[in-house]
Amino acid sequence: MPIAALPLKLRGDDQQPAWGAPVALIALVGASEVLPDGGLRALVTVAGETLIERQAARLADVGVTHIAVAVGAVPADLLATCDRIRRRRVKVTPVRSAADLMGLVEGDDRIILVADGLRAGGTHYAAIAKPGSPAILVTGDTMLTQGFERIDATRRWGGLACISDAMAAELAAMPGEWDMMLTLLRIAVQSGARRLYCEPALFEQGEIAIVADRPTAALIEQSSLQQVEYGGMGLGRSAIMMPLIRLAGPLLVKSPTTARYLPYIAALLWVIVALLAASGLAAAGALVAILGGFALAAMRFLSAFRAESAAQDRTRDVIRTFAWVLLAIFPWLLSLAGPDHRMPPFSEAALAPCLAAAILLARWLYEDSGDRRRFHWLLPDADQAWIMLAPALVFGFAPLMFAILPLLALLQILLWLRLATRPEAR
Repeated sequence: MPIAALPLKLRGDDQQPAWGAPVALIALVGASEVLPDGGLRALVTVAGETLIERQAARLADVGVTHIAVAVGAVPADLLATCDRIRRRRVKVTPVRSAADLMGLVEGDDRIILVADGLRAGGTHYAAIAKPGSPAILVTGDTMLTQGFERIDATRRWGGLACISDAMAAELAAMPGEWDMMLTLLRIAVQSGARRLYCEPALFEQGEIAIVADRPTAALIEQSSLQQVEYGGMGLGRSAIMMPLIRLAGPLLVKSPTTARYLPYIAALLWVIVALLAASGLAAAGALVAILGGFALAAMRFLSAFRAESAAQDRTRDVIRTFAWVLLAIFPWLLSLAGPDHRMPPFSEAALAPCLAAAILLARWLYEDSGDRRRFHWLLPDADQAWIMLAPALVFGFAPLMFAILPLLALLQILLWLRLATRPEAR
């Protein structure tokens, strides 16, 4: 079951009147559990990203502006990680007690609890952050969910909860020292907070998990590499680009530096394509465009492992749009670079925009098909066009290829429409 189809059910007997408009969303993230090797569980790396950084990115996506990190101690590597989170324009404050937490909370603020070592998807965070009365993500009590806190005889905590400021104040008023995360969870359970149910099957698939140690993190990373889809629409990407990128997947996800600099590399490659075309080096430009396609595919691949921000998504969309526009105006760039500055042949000048338009049409049809997507790998894409244009430019039959590609793109679209509407075998 894909994470996008996460089954969350609201029990009618747990419903409560909705709150008023919240002032802010604050998160309390656990970061105190120590591994056998002495490191913090929150700093375990999965696919080149620490758990707490992934949690922070997911929380920022749902509107959290301030993260309180529940700590027992603050080692240097945790401080460095918090500094990296702050660079994403999210406030981070270590807290050791409920009194420290109350210093960050104002009236009517909602507090999202995130279990120490939790690895969950954006759908889970979005569900728990929706406006409403306090809520707890719960799942079944199975062998796969033994790492989560028990809620009752048949349910365990799913690692996320949303509580009120009054619950935090109640804990702050209690005498003695208490485990903040678990005590707040118990207060929420006793107050009758809503329960959002998450199927245990998602834990088997690795969609949501508590990373208890480094071997578990390695297994989750390996499972994710095997399960990641080739992604997106198009024959060039699905049949050529993504399979090759997936072979290099273990190397790509090892270091966070790769994800940090890959957008700059991809943008630079496509700028080089434009400059080469404007200089008259058409074949070289097409070959670099193939490398640019690999860079975009790698960005798409890494997005399956990292909690990307909206800005990163926009960056990838801008680069992809620039590549699509460059394909449409490629013959004109070549003509401007020529000594005579003549208009390109009709087969290039008119049909190159037609090719780009056909690819745009395929993209629209793919996105409009929604959950009924089938045979999407058949559709034309820019990667396929550049792969076929490169040898044509090298051997001098580019006008013929520009004439063939739009017809081929339309044929692929018609074939996809035919197959996509065919009833599935039962």
